[in-house]
Amino acid sequence: MFKIFSRLIFILTLIGCSKYDEVKEKFSFAFPNYVTCNVVRVISGNTFDCQLQNIDIETIELIGVQISPSFKSRASEFSESCLRRGLPVKLEFDVGRYDGINIFAYVYVPGKGMLNALLIEEGYAEYNGRRSNVKYEKHLLSLQERAKEQGKGIWGEVK
Repeated sequence: MFKIFSRLIFILTLIGCSKYDEVKEKFSFAFPNYVTCNVVRVISGNTFDCQLQNIDIETIELIGVQISPSFKSRASEFSESCLRRGLPVKLEFDVGRYDGINIFAYVYVPGKGMLNALLIEEGYAEYNGRRSNVKYEKHLLSLQERAKEQGKGIWGEVK
């Protein structure tokens, strides 16, 4: 217990220094870039409503996920199968977090992993990166290439 307390005091002391951003980067584990929320309803394959801290309901848009109009209903069904009402999910943010309407996030579903990646990997969506939100660009693009090679989802219809 003393070890944990002394580490916490050490980190809090460092936060007060003038190199706040540098310290924050080195101790990023103490400053998580995510929040948890509870799913309220799925709007589409790449958007859903989520209740944050039992107060506000916000619309979440999956970063890097673009749904083809021909796969809109299938992508929505897939997202609905992953995001049931009341399910706590983890939202991880990138640089661009909000456009005035939606909150942009990578969404982690318990026991399934990152929903953004699952949609692309299964061929329900394709990667669509925004300049500022590219934290997982290489990973998502590699999943898209694999889905193309395997002819999954939209890539099976393209042949």
